[in-house]
Amino acid sequence: MTISSSREKAVAFVVGIMVLLGAGMFCPAAAKEAASPAQETEKTASPYDIEVKPFTTAECGQCHISIFNTIKKQGTKHQINCVRCHTEYHVYNPQKQNYNQIMPKCDSCHVSTSGGPFHGENKKLTPCLACHVDPHKPIAIPMSAVETSCALCHAKEGLEINKYPSKHTSAVACADCHAEKHGYIPECSACHESHSPEVEMASADCMVCHPVHKPAQITYDKETMSLICSGCHGEAYKLLQKETKHTTVKCAECHPAHKDIPSCSKCHGKPHPEGMMIDTTKCGSCHGIAHDLLM
Repeated sequence: MTISSSREKAVAFVVGIMVLLGAGMFCPAAAKEAASPAQETEKTASPYDIEVKPFTTAECGQCHISIFNTIKKQGTKHQINCVRCHTEYHVYNPQKQNYNQIMPKCDSCHVSTSGGPFHGENKKLTPCLACHVDPHKPIAIPMSAVETSCALCHAKEGLEINKYPSKHTSAVACADCHAEKHGYIPECSACHESHSPEVEMASADCMVCHPVHKPAQITYDKETMSLICSGCHGEAYKLLQKETKHTTVKCAECHPAHKDIPSCSKCHGKPHPEGMMIDTTKCGSCHGIAHDLLM
């Protein structure tokens, strides 16, 4: 090796060392001094120096997908932000068994005008979840959960059923008719055939005469068609079809109340001497019966 080549290699080595030193690779102090302000801040800033916002409903739904979908479909008035009810979350502790403490309380929103239970003062109406079994679908009330307590909320209907016994009292329970869901009202035809086959009747027509919770207490107005009466009073209706002045008179005009049998003088006055009008039940001796004046 020549002296000149050895010198060139030595110079190259020294230059390389100087370049590396200039980059700070062999000088920790120099490297530290060269660190950027952003790196320095990153090392000293606290991870808690940020503003935390409550979860949004969409964020809750990312984990609680089934609950989110239930509320979306059946939540009704409970379609509100989750954190409005769940002010505490992810704080359940199996050791403390603190489930009841952290769950929302119904009466934080639902109270009566007096400040008591939402449905009134009857203590049997609580706890709410005895009927509203799932707060995420609050009006999806299973009849199996409430059928023994219906009258607590439906007092008028309960009073009618107890005061006016009928087959709707002895043969069926509330859940037999309102079986599908709470609030379901069936058509009368689900159980009953029309007693007047000539007349097509919907439930509203049936209930003109038969109030559903006291069906044996028959009521009607004077415009009720005689054909409807014929379903139970077929023989009388058949007799009335003979052409007389009574043929065109509606049943309800003479019988404004069910089983009410008026005296003839109610419509006909006193066409005969006073003595003959003392007992109008004998009018039929000459005039036949009211349903068949030609007898």
